[in-house]
Amino acid sequence: MRAAIRTGLLGWTISFTKDQPHPVPQDSALDPTDVLIKVKSAAINPVDYKLPRLAGGKIVGIDVSGVIEKVGSDVTDFKVGDGVFGRAFGRGSLADYTFTNMDEIAKKPEWLSFEHAAALGTAYLTGIQSLRAGNVKKGSSVLVIGASGGCGLAGIQLAGGMGASRIVGICSGKNFEFVREMSGIEKADIL
Repeated sequence: MRAAIRTGLLGWTISFTKDQPHPVPQDSALDPTDVLIKVKSAAINPVDYKLPRLAGGKIVGIDVSGVIEKVGSDVTDFKVGDGVFGRAFGRGSLADYTFTNMDEIAKKPEWLSFEHAAALGTAYLTGIQSLRAGNVKKGSSVLVIGASGGCGLAGIQLAGGMGASRIVGICSGKNFEFVREMSGIEKADIL
């Protein structure tokens, strides 16, 4: 199958191959809680190309969306043919197929494209973890530095959804309108 793989002594070099073995051979069983995904779209984040092979696995990528092709014996919330999105940490998403634990994915809503779904994982997980660490709740004030990046946009959108009363986003002047448009929050201050 096609895949972006880490090569070299530490895996810092990324190469593309058409000869990567399928992650789950046809006659093999999955672990009971794993699902096999035919990748429709994958996102790339700085963490993907900064991780060495030992930490990130041979195949590059974490965020994925696609269609389930096979489920483990204990998987009950998903079935073959379901559109899903989530994380394939350590197993790679920049490939024709990947597999991951059922707890790392969610069903993709019909209205959400595979491309948009793949872009949610790392950015939105980082955003929500940061807001939770800051104990953001209804009425909180939130400052988002780097508001035009993936995590920044996620932070602004999630803070609004969590009921923050004042959201300030810091970004360059050239990204001002982009952040205002993408944040979906009228009251956001973009500095």
